[in-house]
Amino acid sequence: MELVIETKNLTKIYEKKVVAVDGVNLKVPKGAIAGLIGHNGAGKTTLISMLTGLILPTKGSGKVLGYDIIKESLEIRKRVGLLPEGFGFYDHLTAYQNLKYIAELNGIDRKEADKRIVEVLKTVGLEKHKDSKVKGFSRGMKQRLGIAQALLKDPQLLILDEPTVGIDPEGAIGFRILMRKLVEEGRTVILSTHLLHELGDICDYIIVMKQGKLLAQGYVKDLQREYEEKKGYVYEIRVRKGAEKLYQEVKELGEAVLKDNVITVKCSRDTVEDLNSVFKKTEGVVLEEFKVVKPSLENLFLYYYYER
Repeated sequence: MELVIETKNLTKIYEKKVVAVDGVNLKVPKGAIAGLIGHNGAGKTTLISMLTGLILPTKGSGKVLGYDIIKESLEIRKRVGLLPEGFGFYDHLTAYQNLKYIAELNGIDRKEADKRIVEVLKTVGLEKHKDSKVKGFSRGMKQRLGIAQALLKDPQLLILDEPTVGIDPEGAIGFRILMRKLVEEGRTVILSTHLLHELGDICDYIIVMKQGKLLAQGYVKDLQREYEEKKGYVYEIRVRKGAEKLYQEVKELGEAVLKDNVITVKCSRDTVEDLNSVFKKTEGVVLEEFKVVKPSLENLFLYYYYER
């Protein structure tokens, strides 16, 4: 697994012995959409600030894109696009003028900047609003413009801190589509948030933090497997005909509930083969759908945050 971020015992202690990040050993794989999740105060923003060279760690080490976070932070900032929480723009300037100003601050050549501004506005779907003043933008449009500024450097790694706060459902859908597009282009994306419902099923990889500590990290499919092994496997069977008859059979395999011709079964082990055998031998039953119900991001978060 090729890593874009790796830290060892990364720690940040502020005055009065406030431990914001506590011995974090983080690994983020290349080409993933990684969700950095935890309640406010979990240490997410402090961790991001250390990874991008904005603050120095108290102890520990780390590398981002192969560069040392202490000795080579300038190289990291050249290659990482960052959208901090609450990032603002000049309302009296247009989208283009704001991005032009940010490009100059980042030392991007003027001709290159013009080209990149057109590209990033198209990427985030704001090309038609290039000459519109930001004061007329919705919250979702401002968030997309924030992502555009983070893309100006054509970064290999994109880090977005609370990127979905305040955007409407339509904007959230567009955001998820955009994130997948960026990863398909070969980038890695880290989404730091406490709003799990906004992420949906977008993340390939998750990192769970609590009070500065790293509780869990890994590909979602691997964490789902671990969750199922500990908490049980859930199956949903939608029946067109013979629901009651099938229910009497499958309840022998686990905890079963029948409601509106849908049978939900929770089993202590993987029971797909057993259920298929029951379907075949139970006469007079017409199945409409059979699916494995995978643990949601909320399920995983609650498990690792409170139970594990």
